[in-house]
Amino acid sequence: MKLNFPQLCIVLVSLVGAISFSSCEKPISAPEQSISIEEAGRLQVEFIETRAAILNDSLGFTDTRDFWFSLDTLKQYINYVEQEAAEMGKTNLGIRVYFAAYPENSEYPQPGRATVFLVPTSLEEDSSLKSGFLPIAPVNQNIDSIQALNYGHGGQPPNDL
Repeated sequence: MKLNFPQLCIVLVSLVGAISFSSCEKPISAPEQSISIEEAGRLQVEFIETRAAILNDSLGFTDTRDFWFSLDTLKQYINYVEQEAAEMGKTNLGIRVYFAAYPENSEYPQPGRATVFLVPTSLEEDSSLKSGFLPIAPVNQNIDSIQALNYGHGGQPPNDL
């Protein structure tokens, strides 16, 4: 079957249009919990002014107060958590962030310094106790059978926002 020039143009325009529309993805919106970088800066200043000096004076050194994880590591961890939780039938997943510290005399990357680790959570299934006269808010329970994530890079010296 031979196409004449106008038919060929219609086919090409249709093909380009189909490719263009199929590659258009809906823009991803920021989560509701997102804050501006200015607000983040104010929160960091509040931490420094109300807590950092007390911690540093107590410890005798300027401790880490920022941590960095690559997006690839975070995505891999989220995929791992989703996979493991699905095998257990867990839903309504989340991540809890814990403040922690490496032991002073240890083989950890920054002995004696602060760190954070992430633990997966699952929203506890509803029960009759939660819907009574004084309902109890649902609880996000740690999923202890899934590994936690640690070893982010701690800022030394701390990186201000």
